[in-house]
Amino acid sequence: MSDSYGKVIELLAIERDSEVFGLRIKLSFTESAELIWITDTDTIENIAAVSEFNGIHKYRLSLQTVWDVNQQQYMGLITRTYRDHSDRFQFACSVSFRNELESIKNARRLDDLHTLPFLSAYRSEPDEPIAVPTEEGTDARRSGRKRHRLPLKLVSATMMSLIFVLLLSSFNYSDPSGIPPRQATTATVEVETVIQLLAENRHAIMAKPVASLEEETEKQPEDHHLPSDTVPYLELDEFISFSIPKGYVALTFDDGPSKHSVDIMNILQKYGVGGTFFFVGTNVKKHPDYVQAIHANGFSIGSHSMTHSQMSSLSYKQQEMELTRVAELIENITHEKLVLFRPPYGAFDGQTEALSRHQGNKMVLWNRDPEDWLTRDEDKILDYVQHIEASGSIILLHESQAVVDALPRIIQHLQDQSLKIVRLQ
Repeated sequence: MSDSYGKVIELLAIERDSEVFGLRIKLSFTESAELIWITDTDTIENIAAVSEFNGIHKYRLSLQTVWDVNQQQYMGLITRTYRDHSDRFQFACSVSFRNELESIKNARRLDDLHTLPFLSAYRSEPDEPIAVPTEEGTDARRSGRKRHRLPLKLVSATMMSLIFVLLLSSFNYSDPSGIPPRQATTATVEVETVIQLLAENRHAIMAKPVASLEEETEKQPEDHHLPSDTVPYLELDEFISFSIPKGYVALTFDDGPSKHSVDIMNILQKYGVGGTFFFVGTNVKKHPDYVQAIHANGFSIGSHSMTHSQMSSLSYKQQEMELTRVAELIENITHEKLVLFRPPYGAFDGQTEALSRHQGNKMVLWNRDPEDWLTRDEDKILDYVQHIEASGSIILLHESQAVVDALPRIIQHLQDQSLKIVRLQ
């Protein structure tokens, strides 16, 4: 199982530790601990640009980073949540931050974190003496380092002002399109000026917010493809899921990738809804570019085994091969941990469960099946969806022309019921 499975890094604040800034995080897996993470200033600046600790939102740092070929830069991901709404932002991060994140991912226990020099325990009472073991086995006492909690704007202003002069010195004021120099009359104006200059001129800060679906649908014409990072999602809490909470619907597509994959993706994009694709390994070999396209556009990808075999009829070793081979293929394309798994025919046994848990998978079944593979008739598929209680359902579909033809009317029917169509993760 991946060492990162089950780990959650919640970002609580940006704080000053003596003369440097650090991230205050809550790291949870087998247990939880609050820590101060001292990393490079550039990465902290970029995180500060996409975060606002107002007591309303929560922030979670992804354990994954990606390489942006165009920017020649590693990118981190931070998720901001409020109740059941989530926004995701990218930020440029350094190689050292990426390496530190990898060290956290590889830790198997909280005790392992004591060996990481960039992490230290957070103390809510910083002036209280800290016990330090001595060679004689007694406790010596020393004063803890004083940490200061600073408001985000002050943190941002302090850090960002360091590059303010550099920005101004790099501008060509003879260029009419440049930004003319001016004296900030107040501290507030200066901070706002710095932030504006950073937003307009500092390409290293790569914030890419995910706007709410409601806002986007108001702005965009009906036939406009929404940005890929607006895809709504729902995180599964259970190891095995047959359904999801009321008010949501998950459209899932099995047996791809195929010639229909991109058509399905385009329809989902057009209507601004989520979708989850369960791919068979033998088809991934044939169409790796379709896998990349679907992943790049923000839709969820899961495993549907390597050869679409009935798992419960296989030996332990055979099942292990079915799971690991397809995972390697997909992960080599997406560069992300594959989490979702749907057993072919919905058939699994205790060995399947054990292997899935070991690999950090979530098993996704379904509670609505129009049997589209049998009818191959778009009207019958639509009729089925129109006559079910769709709220809270995971709908099983397969990649076919009939599904492509029926999909726009299925989505419209579900949206008419004010249901949120999500991808699963």
